[in-house]
Amino acid sequence: MGALLAGARILRADGLNRLGPERASLIFVNSPSNPTGKVLGVEHLRKVVEWARERDAIVVSDECYLGLTWEADVVSVLDPRVCDGDHTNLLAVHSLSKTSNLASYRAGFVTGDAALIAELLEVRKHAGMMVPLPIQAAMTAALADDEHENIQRERYRARRTVLKGAVEAAGFRVDHSQAGLYLWATRDEPCRDTVDWLAERGILAAPGEFYGPNGGKHVRIALTATDERIEAAAARLRG
Repeated sequence: MGALLAGARILRADGLNRLGPERASLIFVNSPSNPTGKVLGVEHLRKVVEWARERDAIVVSDECYLGLTWEADVVSVLDPRVCDGDHTNLLAVHSLSKTSNLASYRAGFVTGDAALIAELLEVRKHAGMMVPLPIQAAMTAALADDEHENIQRERYRARRTVLKGAVEAAGFRVDHSQAGLYLWATRDEPCRDTVDWLAERGILAAPGEFYGPNGGKHVRIALTATDERIEAAAARLRG
């Protein structure tokens, strides 16, 4: 949406080589991914950064699920193993909606290249997008406390264990889903058929095609329900 508002042309590609001769000014990556939960490793991210620097392009990394990792070593684009300690043309975007459960506050932050952030602050100031003081206070409290994030992570880990086992027992394959708040599941059928099958059992899931054509045979199942609802869904899946 931001790219469209800025008048930019969007090039969709799962790999940099698929861009062909196109010259991108900004590379947007999402790891851990929503909806798939896929994680890009150190070497993959290094290649993205190297590719972008050869072309003087900016890399923006959506890392909102970085603190909710289950089966992979998740790293930031700002990790020295990725960028060799040089943050030039690199930005990492974070949100308090996930690990801190502050979704309704619409609170987050961006870190990285100081020169780029200075430009963003200048634009933001004149656009009037100011965060209300009470929300700033809540952000400060959340960012200063690691314990609540640990509690959240373990809560979601327990829900994931229950639901993933039941989903697989019901004949689904769970792809990726190494991090994040969702299971990216498939039975190799049209996603709308899967959505209907789950709905008949009182379970709501998002059709994968909502996130793009590659999701046509997947559904996204959230771990964000209460423990009781997760247990109920698992029981229904197991019959």
